[in-house]
Amino acid sequence: MVAPTLPHLSPAQRERLEQLADAARLRTALYPSPKPTPARRRVRSRQYPGGWPHLGRTGRGRRR
Repeated sequence: MVAPTLPHLSPAQRERLEQLADAARLRTALYPSPKPTPARRRVRSRQYPGGWPHLGRTGRGRRR
């Protein structure tokens, strides 16, 4: 597929754009993007089956 030429760019700007596009393609080929890490599952405790309580609302978690 041939990319359309942009008429408002000078030949020097067009050449620079082609160089940047080639560099981006080369970087993509050499260094593929890393796969995302799997999402961690939240650990539920026996004491708090629905998750940990909001520490600002409980009397135990307050710091002074």
